[in-house]
Amino acid sequence: MPWVDVHMHLIGGRGDFGGAVENAVRTMDRFGIATAIILPPPQVDSQPSTHDHTSYASALRRHPGRFAFLGGGGTLNATIHRYADPAHVTEQVKRDFAATAERILAAGASGFGEIASLHISATLGHPYEFVPADHPLLLVLAEVAARRDVPIDLHMDAVEGEMPTPPRLAGGANPTTLPGTIAPLGRLLAGNPKTKIVWAHGGSDPLGAMTPATIGRLMDAHPNLHVSLRIVGAQAPMQNKALAAGGLDPAWAQLLARHAERFVIGTDSFIVAPSVQGSGPGITFAQRNEPKLQATAHFLSLLSPEVARKVGRDNATRIYRLTVR
Repeated sequence: MPWVDVHMHLIGGRGDFGGAVENAVRTMDRFGIATAIILPPPQVDSQPSTHDHTSYASALRRHPGRFAFLGGGGTLNATIHRYADPAHVTEQVKRDFAATAERILAAGASGFGEIASLHISATLGHPYEFVPADHPLLLVLAEVAARRDVPIDLHMDAVEGEMPTPPRLAGGANPTTLPGTIAPLGRLLAGNPKTKIVWAHGGSDPLGAMTPATIGRLMDAHPNLHVSLRIVGAQAPMQNKALAAGGLDPAWAQLLARHAERFVIGTDSFIVAPSVQGSGPGITFAQRNEPKLQATAHFLSLLSPEVARKVGRDNATRIYRLTVR
């Protein structure tokens, strides 16, 4: 079954996003991806060079029907974290922020993303970011998204209460204690029930709190919560993986059966242009593309045909209002 990947990034280096798009098409053809949604990573002002949808939207149009895109990872997200202190969020800041969001949609975006609440630093050059999910500017974005019937792709590493930063993530950009994120997410979801939130990276959790039980509890309480699944191999150093050594994890299988209409596939693949040289977080992450895509194909094969169609294709076409070939 041709499937939809709702979470793919492009690494264009010094402007070669066209080369990254051509590499993306080749990758999609290899793994049976009919349509991919391209979105900029959640960037902040301190990063040396940021980009948003304007860097690659024209290149995507060379392949009609194969791509859609989200916007705001290099603009809206940077603004949110620039105004991390809610006391600095004035009414004018809110109006300017909403206007930027409207311009992104006017340019053809299918929604907003990647937007970060808690974004842990996984490697050198990979920023630590935190605002609670019910930050004032996220509430403004939720209002725009609800009014325009588009989703928000939310990167929020899950923490119940607070927790010490795991030793493998200690040092560098991460603080010694990570803040709680689950309760603010509940408040964001409740604040505007018409806002479609797509919580990214389910099925491969770096911290341990993004469990099937937690996701199920939030989905039971909030019909506007969706989750994109980042499937990794059973040996990957992550927690709450959807794939176990023997196949599909039983807790995930039960959750997918109960809320089959609420999940999509978002591989978090980083596609690099052939001209890009050197190193960096995106190039490091790109080395994981092949095993993730293979694991995703295997994962879909383990689902019933009905659930596979919903998770692999039909839910994405409904949530993002896509036309899939």
